[in-house]
Amino acid sequence: MPDYIFMLESRLSPEQLKALNRVQQAAQDAGMNVYLVGGAVRDLMTGSPIGDLDFTLEGNPLRLARRLAGDDARRLEVNERRQSAELVLADGVRLSLEAARNEFFHQPGKPPEVRPASVMEDLRRRDFSINAMGISLTPGSRGLLLDPTNGLADIQSRELRLLHNYSFLHDPVRLLRLVRFTTRLGFRPEARTRELFQTALERDYQDYILPEALGREVDAIAREENGVAVLKALAERELLAVFHPLLQKRKPDYDGLGKWQKYRHQADAAGYRFEPFQAALHYLHRRLKGAAQKRLLRNLALKKDQIKQALGLEREAKKILKLLGRQRTAGPRQVYHLLTPVPLELLVFILAEYSGKKKIHSKVYNYLFKYRPLGGKLPVRELQLMGVPPGPKFDQILEKYFEAQLDGKLRGRAHQLRFLRKLAGLPKPKPAPAPKPKKPAKGEKPAPLPAEAGKPAAAHTKAPVAAAAKPAAATTAPPQKAEKRPEKKPKEKPKPKPGEKSRSKKKRRR
Repeated sequence: MPDYIFMLESRLSPEQLKALNRVQQAAQDAGMNVYLVGGAVRDLMTGSPIGDLDFTLEGNPLRLARRLAGDDARRLEVNERRQSAELVLADGVRLSLEAARNEFFHQPGKPPEVRPASVMEDLRRRDFSINAMGISLTPGSRGLLLDPTNGLADIQSRELRLLHNYSFLHDPVRLLRLVRFTTRLGFRPEARTRELFQTALERDYQDYILPEALGREVDAIAREENGVAVLKALAERELLAVFHPLLQKRKPDYDGLGKWQKYRHQADAAGYRFEPFQAALHYLHRRLKGAAQKRLLRNLALKKDQIKQALGLEREAKKILKLLGRQRTAGPRQVYHLLTPVPLELLVFILAEYSGKKKIHSKVYNYLFKYRPLGGKLPVRELQLMGVPPGPKFDQILEKYFEAQLDGKLRGRAHQLRFLRKLAGLPKPKPAPAPKPKKPAKGEKPAPLPAEAGKPAAAHTKAPVAAAAKPAAATTAPPQKAEKRPEKKPKEKPKPKPGEKSRSKKKRRR
């Protein structure tokens, strides 16, 4: 049996894993059973990047959500009727906490009646089998896979299967979700699901989509890796008209959205987390004008401040462009201080929208991918080792060091450490003393003395004749004369005896 907890620990980012452990511990302290459900489990099984973390609790999730939000949450939205809460933590992780429930639909296009239920009933009420799986995080069953509708088998066969015959009628936004999942995953709806989908389109079930559900679906499309492909798939099925009747004819700005997606992925890879909804919405309604734009935004049930941001995104970007075009923002330090308070989503929008303005584009690009990452490489540890205590002076030293890095003044490790010591007011380190010569052990010859500075070694020079004639110092033994060995005389050949003739003469005579 697969170890799903190990799979989660391997696939989740450090921030997501930290958030999951926080939810698990908080639910355990409150005595509630908690399960990771929906998209996170589906993405875990399909090998897709895991996005939001959705949790189902057998208990009240609202109190738990407020406790988790604490002081470090960027956003917290609570829905009392559905007993659900959505929050975005300070590190950008998005969480959804919902009570296990059952839903009863009495009329198309109207919110359902919600009743408490078990986690298994909660999973069975969902739209598609691949979204009806959960992993228990409760101590007694931690790591257990809950799959009451056999969604894992559908993932293995790459099929999308609707769970209920009236699912599209009860919640028509599932028509858009089917298109989004088939586009992203490459799954094929099984035969009954295809038939029900076609019947729903023929009967115009899409006209009953609730505005709140439509807004959530636009947010989901904005987070897709390829939102352009999803919108084009909706256009093929003539479903863009659900946002506005004119959108099916005029189409979204696919080119602009494609450029923005490229820079958004680059920002994600660099570790930046931001809300993509406003930029994606801008490219969705860009080709509509005036009243048509406002009507589309109202169709998504957006709040007044959200509508204001959506309509003013381009205007805010032009303000930043005007500031970046001034001469006083020419240097890296000036660019950094100007762009630091600007929201990340606006900077990524500027990269996509004004790529033709080379100077402006390079300033924003360098800020995001060159200047800002330097803040994570400050020599905090080195400063601590130098004995500088934490406090205002410590922070001032790091700030001056960071500004010197921005200006390109620090080259090489040695230069960086010298500059850091100077900022800390520390004297230059004394040079290390020369090592003392080691005394030779008994029976070991002493090491030769080093040559004088500026002179070649003695082994490569000839001593003067007069110096060689002088006697050696008293401490050294006088040179001994070499003993003469007697010269060896060459051996004489033996003379032939009288009367004996050499053989060579006899041979010549013959």
